[in-house]
Amino acid sequence: MTRTEDRTALAAAVLALLGGLLYLAGLVLDVVALARFPGDAGRVGVHTAVDAVLASTLLPGGVLLLRRQPIGRIGCIAGSSAALLATLTSAVLAACGLTFEGPGDLAMGGLTALALVVPPAVATLLLAVSAPTARWCGIEIRPT
Repeated sequence: MTRTEDRTALAAAVLALLGGLLYLAGLVLDVVALARFPGDAGRVGVHTAVDAVLASTLLPGGVLLLRRQPIGRIGCIAGSSAALLATLTSAVLAACGLTFEGPGDLAMGGLTALALVVPPAVATLLLAVSAPTARWCGIEIRPT
């Protein structure tokens, strides 16, 4: 393996782990919000489910990628793609005026979420799908 494979795969794994930890923290906060604000269970329940899916794909994906397992690469790709999809969906809903008001009357979603989530999710996705990361996992890349 070359240093390029090492750096690319390790960067993808670290970004996936950091993203997974962020969504795990969000999941914990969502559970607390469910307990404190039962009247807001619908919105918080959806957010909890999204955080659970993202944490459960990114964390194992990052760990398995560090262990050079091809399934870890797939977890990183799936988790970062899902994070992009969830964030873009939230931003589109916010742009259409379909935001949800949360505790303290803070609008959820929008440009802040785009600015915070999209760059690391795109970087994770691009690093995970790259040929050096595939080679890191022992996947043979044939030229087309």
